[in-house]
Amino acid sequence: MIVRSAFTPMAGVGGFAGATVKDAMRYGIARGLYSNDAGTGYGIIAHATARTDHPVRQASWGWGEVFLDTIVVCSVTALSLLLTNSYIDYPGVDSASLTTVAFRISFGDWGAWFMAIAITVFAWTTIIGMYYSCEKSVNYAFGDTRRNRRATKVYMIYYMIPCVVLYNAKADALWAMTDILSAIYVMITILFIVTQRKEIFRLFNDFWFRFLPAQERGENPPVVAYGTVPVKGERK
Repeated sequence: MIVRSAFTPMAGVGGFAGATVKDAMRYGIARGLYSNDAGTGYGIIAHATARTDHPVRQASWGWGEVFLDTIVVCSVTALSLLLTNSYIDYPGVDSASLTTVAFRISFGDWGAWFMAIAITVFAWTTIIGMYYSCEKSVNYAFGDTRRNRRATKVYMIYYMIPCVVLYNAKADALWAMTDILSAIYVMITILFIVTQRKEIFRLFNDFWFRFLPAQERGENPPVVAYGTVPVKGERK
């Protein structure tokens, strides 16, 4: 139905008019960024704390969470709504509640309880993951100092305020705030990538053309960290 609907005359007219394509791109990109955090920088912070012998080796696993979240979880969600027809039979229900309804239609009360628990777990892990990423940013900004310990406590209180104050906010308002913040994060991440592109490509080439071949030959190259790859022509 998804493929067929994409190529109907109505979709074609809307596409030429621009409105359908604009909305599809706007909401598709916004929800995609929210779903897997691709390009927002959260993944960078999480992967940066891992212990690895080379940054590119760790970065090569970055596709995992995006694939699992977008291709697996989001596809299951979409198919559950389509196969149960819940998005038509329950027009007044939206967001996570609609997915819960879909699972209840298919699996009864057990399905509804499972989805309610799963959504709670996903929400809790999201809160923890985002807090961890932002706390690491605070730690990096202040360094290993007494001010860092104080700033971390202040940030902890600051982070919990929206969880307490905005728990009952309208979904549309939360989506608007999320979209704005995601756009800001993406711009910051792009700025970082552009300004650090030489080091990024230097690490990429070092891993695939020097470090990995050396390991395959049985050698034991020293651990590489960001900013430590020698420029070609420099002495080690």
